[in-house]
Formats: sequence, structure tokens, C-alpha cells
Amino acid sequence: MKNNEKIQKVCVFYTPKETREIMRNEIQVSTFLKNPALIFGKLIPVTMNYKKDEITETLTHEEILKKVITKGEENRENKYKYLELVTKEMKKLNEEIQKGDFPFLSKIEKMVEDLQSSGYKIQKVEGKINWRLIVGLGAPHPQETSMTLHHIYGIPYIPGSALKGVMRHWAILKFAEMYKTLPGKKETPFEEAVKVVSQSLEHGENLGISIICKFENDENYRLERIAFSETVDMFGTRKNQGKIIFLDAYPSGNINLKIDIMNPHYPDYYSKSKHPGDWQQPKPIQFLAVEDTKFVFYLGIRKNESFDLLRKASLLFINALCEHGIGAKTSLGYGVFSAESIYVESIYK
Repeated sequence: MKNNEKIQKVCVFYTPKETREIMRNEIQVSTFLKNPALIFGKLIPVTMNYKKDEITETLTHEEILKKVITKGEENRENKYKYLELVTKEMKKLNEEIQKGDFPFLSKIEKMVEDLQSSGYKIQKVEGKINWRLIVGLGAPHPQETSMTLHHIYGIPYIPGSALKGVMRHWAILKFAEMYKTLPGKKETPFEEAVKVVSQSLEHGENLGISIICKFENDENYRLERIAFSETVDMFGTRKNQGKIIFLDAYPSGNINLKIDIMNPHYPDYYSKSKHPGDWQQPKPIQFLAVEDTKFVFYLGIRKNESFDLLRKASLLFINALCEHGIGAKTSLGYGVFSAESIYVESIYK
């Protein structure tokens, strides 16, 4: 391509011409409330460089593929604009939620009431992120980085399976510390202790140990001794179902969606299996994160089971949120909840 030829950037969607016209009208012109999850997961644009006289409305998929820019500054700029569109639509959705025109929380509360009617006791936990939260970062997505957004409501949420997983992981770490205090186990490597505790929990074998869980803020002070056998009851085993259920967690206040970056300093080391070197240029990777947002969590247990087990489970859960965190990059401070913001309420007992 000659240097004096005029080059123009074109944003193209992998859709038929008629569909592109509809998308252009609906996304760029109309003002109705849009689902950010659909935009994030389905409306994936691709930026290309074309000579001015090459631009037509009848580009075939093969022609598009030949022109696609898969790396470089153009792709990063394109991704930023695309994520900017997602955050813009999330801001509009958040405004509707705060005005009460999108009462999804009332639907969640109705579901909790239905659980109570079905024979469950519930404990509600509410807390605010210390900084930022990323859930679903590694899920498959055309833009490399993903985020878990509700497919109907379009808002960020934390699946109940993730909540159970992080609480179980935290419990294993704490019981592994206690396992090393047993006679003859002091020299056991921590990784081996974690493996023993994890396998015992999975098979329902009682190790005969317990941990102390403590939580304190301006509203609450709780101190509980939790036995390993009780933890087995909470999570279940290969043969038996756990007694504690974890509902999906949703934002309970303003939803703040931000564009964040990670900055791998040795891109060729990660992508091409080359040795790391200071001559390699950092290539920022953009992703979405939730910032400064409150979430509401619900844990439940059947009415014929001990409510004391539910109380202990919620305390262990709070410890996991405030001391370990949930989601990606917890070692960097992401996903950790503020202890001062935690509010606990026993409902529908």
C-alpha cells in the first residue's frame, strides 16, 4: 500500500448488511434502555484499515477477514471504544434502577420469600467492595477478557457457585493452618496440609479439629468455634448434599462499571514462549471491573436443620469476603470487601 493513498478506519460487525442497518439505528439513534450484557457479549465490532475507494456496503466476510486488525494500537483503541459503550449503557441502566424504574431487587426479594415459603431459613449479608471486583475475567470472549453479566438484567452479579467455592477455599486454608498444629504435623508442608484437608472435606472424613472465626465492626461482634464436621455439613461430600445454599449475589446500590487495564511487561514471554527481556514493549490489556459497589448475599438452610449451622456459615462466608476476597486478582486487592460495610440480618426464620 502506497504511503500517499488515503486510509480510513472502518468499524464492521460480523453480520449481514440488513442486520447492520438495524444495529446502527438501534444502537446509535434510539434512546431506549439497552441490555449491557447483550452489547458486551454479542455486539463485537472489528476495526479495519481500508483505502477510501475500497469501502462498500457489500463487503463479504472473506473480504472482512482479510482486513481485520488482530493486534496493535488500532485493536486496543477499538476495544477501549467498545468497552466504553458497555459502561455508557450500564450507567443509563443504573440511573433507571436508582429511580425505581427497573426493580430487579424486588424480584430477588420475592424469590427469597418463596424460598421461605418452601421451608428455608435465610441469612442476609450485605457488604461493599473495598476497591474493585472482577468476576468471570477468564471466561471465553472475543476480546480476550470477559466479565459475568446477567443475561436478562444485564448487570454484574456473582454466581452462587462462585460464593460457595471461595468460602470452601477459605475454610480449607484455615483448617490447614489448624491441621499443622496437631501433634506430629508441625513439619508438614502447608501444601500437603491443604491437600489432606481438601480430600477429607470431599469424602466427609472428620479430622477432629476446629477453627475460631471472628468478625467485628460498628454493627456486629461475632465469635464462633466452627468444627470440621460442621464444615462438612455446610458443603456436603461426594455422596451427600451440602445443607447450606448460596443464592446469586446482586448489586444493592449504585453500579459503577469501570475500564481497567493489566500491563504484561513481557508479552512475547507469555504469547510466544520466548525468554523475557527488558526490550519487549508492555502491551496494556483492557477489561471491565466493578468499583465501589454494594452487593447483597443470601445464604439459606432448610427449616428442619439447625439455624446455628447457618449462622456459622455466614460468619465463615464474611471472613472469606473480607480477608481473602472473591473473583480474579484477589492477591492485588481486587474482590475484597470492607469489614466496616458488612451488615447481617436473619430473615424469614
